[in-house]
This record gives sequence, C-alpha cells and structure tokens, in this order.
Amino acid sequence: MPNSLFIEQHDDGIAFYINGDLQFDTADEAIYHEYLVIPAIALAIKRFPQTDLRVLVCGGGDGLAARDILRLPQVSEIDLVDYNPEVLELARTVFKPYNLGSLESEKVTVYTQDAFNFVSQQPNDYYHVIICDFTYPHAAEDTNIYSREWFQKLNRVLISNGVICTNGVSPQNRTTGFWCLYQTLLAADFTVKPLQLAIPSFSHHGYGNWGFFLASPQVITRYEIEVLNFPEELHCLTRSQLLPAFIFESAIADSRHGVMIHTLESPQLFYYLLNSPSQLDNLGLESDASIDFLDIEETGTAAIGEGDLLDLASVAKFWIENIYALPETQDKLADINRYLPVRHRYHSQNMTSAWLAHLKELLAEIDIKQLLQSLLARAQDLPPQIAQDLKKLADKVSNNQALANLHPQTVELIAMLSVTLLMANLVAPDSVFAKGFSSSSGSSSSSNSSYSDSGDTFMNKFIGMCLTGVGGVWLYNIFFPQREE
Repeated sequence: MPNSLFIEQHDDGIAFYINGDLQFDTADEAIYHEYLVIPAIALAIKRFPQTDLRVLVCGGGDGLAARDILRLPQVSEIDLVDYNPEVLELARTVFKPYNLGSLESEKVTVYTQDAFNFVSQQPNDYYHVIICDFTYPHAAEDTNIYSREWFQKLNRVLISNGVICTNGVSPQNRTTGFWCLYQTLLAADFTVKPLQLAIPSFSHHGYGNWGFFLASPQVITRYEIEVLNFPEELHCLTRSQLLPAFIFESAIADSRHGVMIHTLESPQLFYYLLNSPSQLDNLGLESDASIDFLDIEETGTAAIGEGDLLDLASVAKFWIENIYALPETQDKLADINRYLPVRHRYHSQNMTSAWLAHLKELLAEIDIKQLLQSLLARAQDLPPQIAQDLKKLADKVSNNQALANLHPQTVELIAMLSVTLLMANLVAPDSVFAKGFSSSSGSSSSSNSSYSDSGDTFMNKFIGMCLTGVGGVWLYNIFFPQREE
C-alpha cells in the first residue's frame, strides 16, 4: 500500500506524518533523536577508543538521526538505508533546515532499498553501532524488521561488543507489544536495556511515553552509562536525565514475563500491538514500585508462539481447545482477545465488547431458514446423521412446528456455525452479508426477507453464506476428532 505523506506547518516549524501517524514535530524532535542516537554512539566511543566508527542507520530517511550522529567526530562512516525515496527527497529539501543537510555529508552513503535485504548482504562484524529508526507497523508484513531473524542479522553484522539502539513502541499504550520486542531482542542474544521518555508531541497525539532499546552482545553496565560523555550543544539529553529513563513502573515492567517472542514463522508482535491492554490506568496505584533496568541482567525467558494469533485458523483452534474447558471461576476465563482478536487498526477492543454484549440479539437476527437451506445445498459434505437432522429441522421450521430434541452434534454444529457467521461478519462484513439484502419486517424468520434484484448481489450473498457454511463444517470436523480422543 502506498504511503500517504503530510507536512503540517506551525509556529515552531513543521510536523511530519506518514499514513496519519506523527513521525516528528520540529518543536521537540530533538528529544526523540538525541535519546535514540547519542547514548549508543557515546557508549561505542568508550568501548572503541581512538577508533573510526562505522554506523548503520536503518530507516531514518528524514536525516534527523544522521544529523545527531554527525555531532560526534569519532564517526567516520554512516550507511543509511531507507526504502522510501519520497522521504529521502524531503530530507534533501523541506527537512534540510532541520537535519542540517546531513544526507549531503561526505561521511553519509544513502541506500534506497529494503533494510532487511540490505543487512543480509553486509559482511560479518562490520559496524560498531546500528541505529534502527522505523515507522510504527500498521500491517503484519511491517513487523518483519522487528523479528528475531532481523535482530539476529543485526547481531551478525555488528562487531562483538558493538551497540545498537532501536525505537520501540509505547510501553504505556502498547505494553505487551513493547515487551514482546524486549524478549525478541533477548532471544537474538543481545543484552537489552529498555528506556522510556515523554515526548510532548507524542503525548498530545495520545501515544503515551515512547520506548527505546539500547542493546549489545556484551553486557551493558550501570557504570558504563554513568560515565558516558555527551557532545556539547545538545538540546535535551544530559547524563542526569538519561539515568531515570531506564526506570519502569512495576505495573508496566511485570508484563515482560507474559509475552512470546516475535519470529517470521510465528509472528506475535502485530497481535500484541492491536490487542495490547493499556497500563495507563494502573500507573500511580503503586507509585513506589519500580524496576531500574540498569541494575538487572536478564536472559530470554519467552517462548516461541504456536503460529500467528491473528490467523483465523489459530483463532478457530483456540476456540476448539477452550470451548468446553469451563473454568472454576470467572477470574480464570481466557483472554477474550484470544477468542475475538482485533485484526485491524480501526477495529478496537471496545467494539468487540459491544458486539459480545449483544450476541443474543445478533443470533436472533440470523435467518435460520435461509441458513438451513444453504447447508442442505451442501448436504453431501456433511455427516449423514447431521444431514438427516438438518433436513428434519428445516421441515419443522418451514411448517412452524415445535422443534424436537436434536442430536447433540447437530446442536453444536448449528451453534458454532451461527457464531462463525457473526464472527465472519465482524471481520469481513461484505463477504458474508452481501450488500443489497433487506428485510421489510426486521424479523429473522420472516418470509418477507428478500434480496435485491441484482444478480451479482444475490450471488455475493449466496457465496458468502456457502463460505460461512463451509467454515462451520471445517470447524466441526476439526472439533469432533479432538473430542473423541
């Protein structure tokens, strides 16, 4: 999907947006970029004295991170790789007064290509510092550059005691997503020090505190951070301000033990970003409880998940495994987001809760007669007992007769299929309830329900119903073999 770029002019300069998300505001972008860049470079200078440093910048096409790297004369070479030529062109023109023409420096070489592929082509043990300055992911494929495989590639091209710093997400608003990144870095054999800070423009947009990760294959000690030397004329960062950034409230930090790592084969990050509970309401409840990550050294404890939690097959599998596993108390109920995960950035957990609150009414709106007819049209795909029961049920519904007791498997199939129908409508409404359907009475069982005169609309409706029916049968076929084991 092409990116939408927007520049807003204001009294303090400009604000730059990609796909509606703020990338930087010149009123306070120095906070973000100085924390992202300066500690990592300063630590590398301590570790590699009297060495010409080679730095890789992944993303950062606006040139602002490169500007701050160039403040340190020990840096002799900067490779900057960004896939977006439009952002790079803005960096050379509109953004030039703010990045001080960093991309035109003789120390900087710009590569317009995908960072994942670029790093794959680089030699081992080459860079002293790697800075990752990526945009916030809004699609599953955007999270490849946050995977364990990605960080393993960075580890390969990084000199053994080199340093990386990568931007993360908000530890307040995307708590589990933030710690998923933390555990993924640990799983790639990095020592990791998370940090967070308040950026006014980010807070104004509701993003919460923003998070970063300072990491290295070698242990990062408190002493190393305490003795860092920073260049003069920084706008925001000082040593005394940096140290508190590594302190996290326990309400946030404790979540790091309950997440899975993000891999290409088993992606988890996008699920966490869409379904991460906010910890903003918990802050202040235990104001004296906090963790200073400069005082602890952790190794990876998270496991690799079983597939993509947003994949419909994974959702169905979770239903099947838990539908009869009734807990002793309501407190032990599985996370509702696992049953009905948010799968799109414009879908919210509140929408799911509202949907569930009206589940009974929604089920009542299903045209059972039409559903049974669609199922019977594919009776050859059903077990004989269920096909026979459905035929009897359809006859009784058509004649408004009292319903006799049905075989339990038939009841379960109809119930699962009805919920599947509603869930499919929640995820992709046009595929299930095709446009053009109308009901003059509003009753789910009314014979006045009709389709529009459009043949295409009727076909869309019919295909949607059939696909949903097949999905229900598929769920049933998966479910019952497990029940019989």
